[in-house]
Amino acid sequence: MKASEVSDPYLIGFYDRRHLTLSHKATKPITFTLEADPVGTGVWMEYKTFTVAPGKAVEYEFAKGFQARWIRFKTDKPCEATTLLNYE
Repeated sequence: MKASEVSDPYLIGFYDRRHLTLSHKATKPITFTLEADPVGTGVWMEYKTFTVAPGKAVEYEFAKGFQARWIRFKTDKPCEATTLLNYE
C-alpha cells in the first residue's frame, strides 16, 4: 500500500461474527486506519486505528452492534500489508 492511499472496499454488512487480522512486512510500526461506510452511500468515516509492530499481527473482533455496509483501510507509511477478514 502507498501511505494514505485507501484499499478497495470490503463488504462487511449482513454477517453475524466478523473478525479482522492485520499484519505487514515493514521494519517499522505501521498504523492502519479502518474506515466505514455505514449505509453504502460512499460516505466514509474513520472508525478505528491500529498500530502493528513489525513481525506481529493485531487481531480484532467487531462488536455485535457494529453497523456498516462497507469497510476499507489505509496505512500511515508505504508497506506490503495484509488485512484478513473472517466472516461467519
